[in-house]
Amino acid sequence: MVIRSIPWKALPLWIAIVTGLAALGSVLISEIRVRGVSGVLAPAASDGDVVLTGFRLVTTTNGVTEWDITASRARLFEKRHEALLDDVKGAARTRDGSRVEFEGTSGAFDTATQDATIEGPQGGTVVRLPSGHVLRAETLRWNRRAGELTSDQAVSIAGPRIEVTGTGLVVRPATQEFTVLGGVRANVF
Repeated sequence: MVIRSIPWKALPLWIAIVTGLAALGSVLISEIRVRGVSGVLAPAASDGDVVLTGFRLVTTTNGVTEWDITASRARLFEKRHEALLDDVKGAARTRDGSRVEFEGTSGAFDTATQDATIEGPQGGTVVRLPSGHVLRAETLRWNRRAGELTSDQAVSIAGPRIEVTGTGLVVRPATQEFTVLGGVRANVF
């Protein structure tokens, strides 16, 4: 067995190597611990800049909540100013101060314009208006600037003493108006 001694001049180099390996090991252990408890998932290239689980977005103006959106998962795209949401629920304040509640299986929220699209197969997108009316459609789009909720697909509206079905929809929550654009059927109770 051959035993070599380390020259005194090489000792600082060996100490630096051992210290570097210890630091690398510490970083790796910390990364494993962080991944174990974090709600942030490592995104794939198509998943966006950041993927979050248990997502919640609240926007306020002068201390008043404008949007309150939750989702089981959100994929955020910073350059596109977009959040793609899974299992989305939330509420938005209208111009008159009332709140509109919504839910769907997926959605997209433009973080710059605050426009939103919500989707749910077979009428799975649900919007509850302050008037007590409930809208159902596969896709609904909110245009903040126009203050309108629209759809170009089959829709149904149920409310106190009325049920309306048809194709295409424009809702103006500020004036509590809604228009079904075609194939209208109404049942009054």
